[in-house]
Amino acid sequence: MRALLIMVLSGWVFGTLLMAFVATQNFRTVDRLLAAPTPAFSHAITPIGHDEARVVLRYLVSELNRLYFSAWGLTQLGLGAAVAVAAFGLRPLDRTMIAVTGTILVIAIVSLLLSQSLISLGRSLDFVPRTVVSQEMVRFRTLHIAYTALDLFKLTLCVWLLIRSTRQAGPVTMKR
Repeated sequence: MRALLIMVLSGWVFGTLLMAFVATQNFRTVDRLLAAPTPAFSHAITPIGHDEARVVLRYLVSELNRLYFSAWGLTQLGLGAAVAVAAFGLRPLDRTMIAVTGTILVIAIVSLLLSQSLISLGRSLDFVPRTVVSQEMVRFRTLHIAYTALDLFKLTLCVWLLIRSTRQAGPVTMKR
């Protein structure tokens, strides 16, 4: 069970870091493409113009990120269930590990709900100029900060559980 716990937690930590990288790089890629477009890309966006191309590409990136975060949110529920099963299967039972696992699972559920609110609100703001500050934009930023803070807290707890699990594992012995 400990090996399963270590494997799932490692995947969860990796997935969390990968999602952070993908989400930020998607938006930065739009600006990189527009800052130094290839001749073919430059020719393709000429009819709509640089600024409109940026809006359209950022919309595409937003939709991709929404898809990724929806899938990741559901995946985290499965990972949380696997961690819980593995934590309950450890002997002797580690109450601290179970409590932290429960906390991580609750965070994953809340994060999934938050991401659904972010997706819905984000779609309503996709074509609103960033220079316009509205209540919806402030609410979106607040939800985004809350999601990010929860995700960082979850990541910290997952890393802590991973370290605790590996330290308690003891030496590996080969059976003949």
